[in-house]
Amino acid sequence: MSSRFAPHQIGVLLAFGGMLLISLDSLGVRLTEAADWDIAFWFGTFTVAAMVLLVPIISRVSFVSAVRHDGAPILASGLLQTASTLFFILAIGATTVSNTVVIFAAAPAVAAVIAWVALDEVTPVRTWIGIAISIVGVALVVSGSIGAGRLAGDLYAVGAIFAFSINLTIWRKLPNQNRMAAVGLGGLGMALIAWFPAQPFDLGARALLILAAIGGIFGPAGRIMVANATRYISGAQVGLFVPVETVAATTWAWLFLGEAAPRNTILGGLIVLGAVWYGSRQSEAA
Repeated sequence: MSSRFAPHQIGVLLAFGGMLLISLDSLGVRLTEAADWDIAFWFGTFTVAAMVLLVPIISRVSFVSAVRHDGAPILASGLLQTASTLFFILAIGATTVSNTVVIFAAAPAVAAVIAWVALDEVTPVRTWIGIAISIVGVALVVSGSIGAGRLAGDLYAVGAIFAFSINLTIWRKLPNQNRMAAVGLGGLGMALIAWFPAQPFDLGARALLILAAIGGIFGPAGRIMVANATRYISGAQVGLFVPVETVAATTWAWLFLGEAAPRNTILGGLIVLGAVWYGSRQSEAA
């Protein structure tokens, strides 16, 4: 892959592909028709199970050995992974989807500020322009339903983007950290926290199969791709792809749930994709 693509291109492909896979989370959650905590428990359980199986195959060490090797940073990364995913699931349940995705549109700006403070990493002007345009596009996508949420859910969404952005900075600073083990720790933390309020054994076979797919395959794969993207591009540029999840999730809802996409959704989605394309391009002047 490295012989065909420049490092920047690899980072862009990983970030874009990762967010596409993560966008399946919202579709899967809708299809399960399960309670938030039940979803969180099984999502986390399937994630950690998949990583326990895959880490020895890919990294040639056990899951526990990988965690011990990376020490405190991977524990912090796993905790942040738990927080970002769990807060996102809770936000969807406690506020409107539109409020959540509008707040998430600020993720690249938050990531850029955190990277500047922690790593002295300057974000190119081109990326800032892309961030600003993508926020406009996301706002247009959800313009018909902003403001109907509740404060708790909005705060969950804010917590999710801060946890996500800080984690991008950790991954950017520590390129050799085991990404799969970090994602697995995130799943473990989510399963342990959700165990107490959940009633996970009330779910039917259909819901469990869906959660196995998004929690054990698509979700972890997407998060690992996003984590690996930080080896090639800045946290702000990785964060720039977060609105791709919004556009893709809306598309899945239209294709598989029969939810018609309004004109503003289509136009806003095109704006977001254009902004991501512009902001993620490499520029010698940037």
